[in-house]
Amino acid sequence: MVVKAKRTGRPRKTSKRQDKQLKAICLENQKSTTKQMKHKWEEAGANVCDRTVRNRLKEMGFQYRKAKRKPSLTPKHKRTRLQWAKERQSWTVDDWMKVIFSDESRICIGQGDDAGTFVWCRSSEIYEEACLKKTTKFPQSLMIWGCMSGKGTGEMTVVNSSINAQVYIDILDSFLIPSFEQMFGDNEIIFQDDNASCHRAKTVKAFLGERHIQSMSWPMMCVTLFFSICTS
Repeated sequence: MVVKAKRTGRPRKTSKRQDKQLKAICLENQKSTTKQMKHKWEEAGANVCDRTVRNRLKEMGFQYRKAKRKPSLTPKHKRTRLQWAKERQSWTVDDWMKVIFSDESRICIGQGDDAGTFVWCRSSEIYEEACLKKTTKFPQSLMIWGCMSGKGTGEMTVVNSSINAQVYIDILDSFLIPSFEQMFGDNEIIFQDDNASCHRAKTVKAFLGERHIQSMSWPMMCVTLFFSICTS
């Protein structure tokens, strides 16, 4: 009887100790490229190629992903957001269906997003600080205002000037009120907008009060609703 013996195959290029060194190098700066990590690993004594670096990282559960975008938040922002969420954690779907959300958004014309930042991370780490790409305000371009709720989308308009309190009141009167009537009729609604200075002006508060519109408290610095613009 002839039985094939187990073949040794190609010897593994790195030891368990060296693999741990690579993991430490990766966690030190998760935005490093494989080539950068390869150089550091070679300084520690490893003799490898870029493919070996990628293979070892994948064995450890790391994948090269595009970093998630997230606004920079101060500790105060985080505390107020958490408190706001806890106050509404018992809200039902019906409660949220009464809310109509609105915001302005700048559309960058002729300036697409960059290729993005890629990071080595495991699936459970995509929102870890070391794996995020922080974002800032969009450069000035085309400004649009729109609103939406659980019942659907409301009116949308292009804003051709900078927004101050009076311009904002005109937008609410011309586009928000008709959206209310279309989606909710005479039913109770809650209006949400962000804390931009023009939104919190006394004249705007007076306008909402005259129209008997209930506003939602909003601790965030701003909230951006993403509007899909379809062009031919």
